[in-house]
Parts: sequence; structure tokens; C-alpha cells
Amino acid sequence: MHAMQEQLDIMMWEITAENAWVLPLCFGLFGACIGSFLNVVIYRMPRGLSVNEPRRSFCPTCNKEIPWYLNLPLISWLMLRGKSACCGQRIPVRYWLVELACTAFFAATAYWLGQENSMSFFALVFICIWGAAMLATLCIDCELMVVLPSITLVAAAAGVAAALADPWNLYGTFEWADALLLSLGSGVGAFVLLKLIGLLGRLLFGGKSRNYATEQKWVLQQAGDDIELSIGEERYAWSDLFMESANRVQLKEATVNHTATQAPCTITFTAETAKLADGTIIALEAHERLEGTCHGLSTRKEALGSGDAWIALSIGVLCGWLGCCFALVAGSILGLAWALIAGISRGQPMPFGPVLILGAWVYLFYGRVWMEELLYTM
Repeated sequence: MHAMQEQLDIMMWEITAENAWVLPLCFGLFGACIGSFLNVVIYRMPRGLSVNEPRRSFCPTCNKEIPWYLNLPLISWLMLRGKSACCGQRIPVRYWLVELACTAFFAATAYWLGQENSMSFFALVFICIWGAAMLATLCIDCELMVVLPSITLVAAAAGVAAALADPWNLYGTFEWADALLLSLGSGVGAFVLLKLIGLLGRLLFGGKSRNYATEQKWVLQQAGDDIELSIGEERYAWSDLFMESANRVQLKEATVNHTATQAPCTITFTAETAKLADGTIIALEAHERLEGTCHGLSTRKEALGSGDAWIALSIGVLCGWLGCCFALVAGSILGLAWALIAGISRGQPMPFGPVLILGAWVYLFYGRVWMEELLYTM
């Protein structure tokens, strides 16, 4: 394996010495194909669909199978002018942007890390796999505010493999065992750090409580594709209240029409159940409508999504603890800029994972060298 890597590295250096554009072009073309596959992953996995069945891509509007000549990366969307050939419905520009971003990431990896920083061939391949998995995570989080640990674990495995393929460039050591320890240690440390930040944020900013001067009627019922909790004139979307599985909502001194006893008690809601003070659990999906009265409301929300810790794990194994810290700071700045530009107010949910990933990409291509130079001069 080591001998094969040396031969591939020598071949890569010989090719790029004469034609600097060859390696980025080859990686970029491969990245475009991977980007097309990522669109399948981004659409199907969060919806519980298999990425293998059906094998061919299909139109999400009319479910008609898309022929191969209309599914060419980067080309087909432009050729069709962003509209489906089968039913004429508009194809979101996100599909084309994912292919473009994956192409750019693969080409930049080959040029900046391969030619400019002399990273080994296998390390470049594993970094590209890491980048593709992180791109899928970024898009899913942006669209649905959901992080799939299975995809981030693919990125983490690729990050560890990259550290083992080129321990010197990534961790400044020639020993594989040291690189493995540093990679895993950084990943676990980043995971724990994000968990602690989330816990601190929940303690400081995650709770809201209010009491009503008079008894209020509450109703929980279906509202379109979502569930709505109404208390008096107030309306709360269930998807906003339970963006994280650990979130909780409590009604104080409340009654519910489901039980025979009407003694006021605290009713604690999760995304799927309502639990009374005596231990009675009501499955929400078994009821079209629940109602009662209450004298107050309290909510407990996660200040930082639990999926962000999985993203930090994937960043840590490849970029190290320094890269994780850089991604946190850069991600916070980018997130603030995003909130200001998009007009997102305080308390309104927004995904942190995408800006965390963008911060990691900045570190990988530029920040890593900049941070090392900064530490060297200190």
C-alpha cells in the first residue's frame, strides 16, 4: 500500500510538473459526477428513501424516470433552462449549485492541497470524500435543519483516512500511530466541546416561561402539514417548538379533555407525546385534537442543535483542534452576517451547521497555513 502510494505520488508530481491544469481538471470532472450523486443523497436520505432504489434518478414532481442524457452533471440543468423535460416544472437551482460546488471543491483540493502543498494522492482522494459528505450535510441542514449522523460519520471516516494517508502534511508527524491519535482525539474533543457549548447555551438562553393572569384555553391540532398549538390568541408551530428531539414544552396548571379527572397539573409535551403529572402518557398521533385550559407556558429549547456536534467531530478528525476552533469562530462570524443579511431576528431558528462547514473549508484551503504562521510568530 505504501509503495503504491509512492508510485502514485511520483506519477502525480510528474504530470503536474508539465501540465499544472491536468490534475485539477480530472478531479473537477470527477467532482461533477459526485455532485450529481449528492443531489440524490440530499433529496432521498432525509425522506427515508433508498439511494439505490430506484437506481435511476426520477422527477420529484411527476416521478418519471430521467434518461441519462438529461442527467449530465452541470450541463443538463443549463440545457433545459432549469425546467424538467417531462412535466415542465422548474428544477431548483440548488441541484446545479451542488454540482458546481462539488466540482470546485475537488478541483481546489487537487490544485491547492495537491500541487501547492504537495499532499499525497490518497490524502487528496479522502479529503474529497470528506468534502462531498460535508456538502451533503450542509445542503440538508440548510433545507430541513436536520443533520444525519450517518453522513457525518462517512466524513469522519474519510478524515481519519486522510490523516493516515499523509500524517506529515495534516498533523506534522511521520508516525501513523501519532496521526491516528491526534485525529481521533481532535474529533472527540470537538464533539464534546460542541455538546458543552450547547448545554451552556440551553442553560442561558434555551428556556422561556410566562404566566397568564387569567385561565387560557389551549388547543393542539393539525394545521396543514404541521401541528399547531394555540393558547388564547397565541399560535406556535410544532416544527418550531421541536426542532430538536430534546426540546420540551410545559403547560402550567393545565387540564386536558382526554382524561376523566380535571385536576390542574403540569402537562409536559415532547414532539410525539403529552405526559401528565400522574405519569399518564398520551400519544399525540392517536388524537386529531387535544384541548384544555392552562395558566402558563414554559419551553426548553436546545440553543445549539445536537447535529452540530457530529459536524464538529467530522471537522476535528481532519482539521485538528486548531481547525475546529477556527471553524467555530469563522462560522459564528458568517452566521452573524447571514442573520443580518437575511433579516433573521433573535430567537428565530437558523442552522449553524452550514456556516460551521464553510468555516472548516476556509481553514482547510487558507486558514491552516495562516494559523500555523501566526502561531509560529507568537
